[in-house]
Amino acid sequence: MNQYERKNAEQIKEEIRQYEQAKGKMPKEKMAYYIYRRMGQIYSYREAYALLEVLHNMKEYMRKIEIFQEGTDENGVAICTDMNKACVEFMREMGINAKYLDVEADETPLYHPDGCFEVKGKYYFFNLVPDLMRIQTGMKTRNFGNSQQRLKEKFKNGIPDYDREDILLRINKENDGEPFTEIPEETIKKWDDEFGFTYKGLYTNEVLELMENECYDKKFMEEFFETKQPDELVQRKFEFIMKYVGIIKTIKEKKMGNIEAADYYLKLFEKIMTKQEFNKYMTLCMGFIEEDERRKLKNIVIIQKEKENVYYLYNGEKQIYEKIGKEELIKQGIQYYSYEKRADVPITTLIDKKEKELEERKQKHSEDIML
Repeated sequence: MNQYERKNAEQIKEEIRQYEQAKGKMPKEKMAYYIYRRMGQIYSYREAYALLEVLHNMKEYMRKIEIFQEGTDENGVAICTDMNKACVEFMREMGINAKYLDVEADETPLYHPDGCFEVKGKYYFFNLVPDLMRIQTGMKTRNFGNSQQRLKEKFKNGIPDYDREDILLRINKENDGEPFTEIPEETIKKWDDEFGFTYKGLYTNEVLELMENECYDKKFMEEFFETKQPDELVQRKFEFIMKYVGIIKTIKEKKMGNIEAADYYLKLFEKIMTKQEFNKYMTLCMGFIEEDERRKLKNIVIIQKEKENVYYLYNGEKQIYEKIGKEELIKQGIQYYSYEKRADVPITTLIDKKEKELEERKQKHSEDIML
């Protein structure tokens, strides 16, 4: 651990000491979860690292190597390797038999290490990175204490970081050939309640489920937003969330990282839009700007209506999507990675495409009226 990781670890160590003084010895599984969850409150993902596409660009690959070697900074900004390794090292200091699973280290220095720990002959898996957003918004964790079967399904379904079916086999080899044991959801919820990790005593997941039920009720939505136009309804749903929900801040005054905040909004979009609404009317683009040789997140949402395209730009300072005019958006100098062209391209490429689609929609609408 570097000096900043050490500082955070000492703080958490003192909290565990106080807990054990008041309530007695903490079981190792429970202690591992406390360390995991508390570190999840401290860290945020380094966005410049996430925004570099290295498969076909040696310059970006070298920049990613440079960031990879920097380590955690004083604000807890880090990459996956830093986070999971710090968790493992801290668990070891606390007497927990933990290790990181760097199964890809022989192929590239930019490997992603998962983590695991062993208690009484049972092995437990964890991966802090995809849980950062969940931890910081009071949601249930999804990547701690996963069963062997759950991991198998994740790897098979191509969850990011796990795009080959042999990954789990290689992890198990690192894990002494033992399958992973699940920590039941009700056990984790009990720990969360005891540690005060839930958002105002209520899991945000349950709130999202309520939102989903209401937002999928077409009649209710039409009455609430006073429109029966499907494309108008999508825009009003989106703007309502931006105005009234925003980012839930649960950890003192810590500002969520932009990657975590963008992940949270994506979760919201998935809940408030039906699949049909999302696919037909919305386009999300992970954009970025270059600043001091570092990339900064500039996500864009486009709502494609029958008679206009409405553009929204992610404001990293306010951590919210704000409406922006097409010409103003073009002036921002935003780029994004095009998998079709295998290169970074200006946002005008996407805007031109969407404007062309708009003209085609208008033309079709005119023809329908003529008929």
